[in-house]
Amino acid sequence: MVDVREVIFPKYSSEVERELREYGINEVYSYGKVRLKDDIFVLGKGKSGIIALLDDKRVIKIRRTDSPKETMELEAKLQIMAYPASPKVYLYGKNFIVMEYINGHELSQNTPLNLKVDLLYRAKYLEDVKIEHHELSRPWKNVIVTPDRTYIIDYDSASIKEKAYNVTKILSSVFKNYELAQKYKRGEITLSEIVSTLLEASST
Repeated sequence: MVDVREVIFPKYSSEVERELREYGINEVYSYGKVRLKDDIFVLGKGKSGIIALLDDKRVIKIRRTDSPKETMELEAKLQIMAYPASPKVYLYGKNFIVMEYINGHELSQNTPLNLKVDLLYRAKYLEDVKIEHHELSRPWKNVIVTPDRTYIIDYDSASIKEKAYNVTKILSSVFKNYELAQKYKRGEITLSEIVSTLLEASST
């Protein structure tokens, strides 16, 4: 365990530390593949936040002190709306989000077909709640895969759209099927029909 002030990055902020301690967040595990500094490791380091392990069921995303966004509250609210396509949010503030720990790995082209299909349904769920996830055109680091299902993560650049398009991004980026993506966008084919087409093609 390391003191939470050690994962306030890249520069220390008393404001961030104060808020974290007010919510009882005093320590995190030095655990993960990403070296933050010296002998401190974290699960992830992105342009807006640091992901650190709190315990075997929870992680925390702490706002980077050089983030262009002054608060993480909108990101947290969008992720709450996105659940269960997203990890569950337990607690959030201006500078942090505490969420469910998903013990999985990043999406890849080698991900089994059934899980890629599952991702299409998660993407459609976001459309149903009018969330457009702008990073799904390059989803590899924005999707966590477990043996059972997929989770869409990182709502930093997501937004509310009356006509949200997420399925098209997955069809283009993961399946490389631009024809189905365009048909879906034009409303000429349903997701169920898309899945049937993909499964049928994989069996031939």
